[in-house]
Amino acid sequence: MARHPSMVWDDHRRYLAVVILSLGAIGFTAILSFSAEPVFQPFFRNIPPLLAVSITGVLGVVSLGFLSSRGWFEMYSRQESLRGVAWSSAFATLFAVPIILIDLTVVFPYQHVPPPQSLLFYPTMAYVAEIVFHILPLSIILALLGPLFKGRDSTKLLWLYLVLASCPEPIFQLGWSSLERPLSWVEVYVGLHVFAFNVLELSVFRRYDFVSMYTCRLVYYLYWHVMWGSVRQYLLSG
Repeated sequence: MARHPSMVWDDHRRYLAVVILSLGAIGFTAILSFSAEPVFQPFFRNIPPLLAVSITGVLGVVSLGFLSSRGWFEMYSRQESLRGVAWSSAFATLFAVPIILIDLTVVFPYQHVPPPQSLLFYPTMAYVAEIVFHILPLSIILALLGPLFKGRDSTKLLWLYLVLASCPEPIFQLGWSSLERPLSWVEVYVGLHVFAFNVLELSVFRRYDFVSMYTCRLVYYLYWHVMWGSVRQYLLSG
């Protein structure tokens, strides 16, 4: 059966939104490659940043196409995106405030990328983080476990998938410290904070679209890394 032209255009628009985000991240990386500061080195090590972000962008578009084809997730939904962006911004604010207050008390061992590089770096890393920690794991989980649960309650299974896909980032944040020594209360809080934030983001993805989920992380990064990162060096320098 032939598809209606408006349906075809909707598909193109969904992909276009994600492609624009991917190209934006690649473009920002290219600009930052001219910077004297190796801002990507702690994350990509010896991998050329432009290559790493380009591969991530391609994998992101392909994986989001796969998730969208399952009918459970949207890349971009014009009707819901504005509402999703508004809610995402509010949720990000609620998560940013407590972690800033804790930083005022315990002072995390954290170095931010200063402006003006931060204005390009953190939107790029927000996109990379969404693909690496959410979209790729969720695609793998659906590809491997989806066929095993055909005919069962898809809503309950979807929440299982979302919880599983929320685990990689907090595990990455805690690193191997939990194997070397008992975790401090601050580390436990950070792990739970990141896990809850991941669950929230994936819930936004399910309810709205990828653009809304990306906005949630972007706004959080703007609070924590860009604005607070610039202020804390003066407030907490002593």
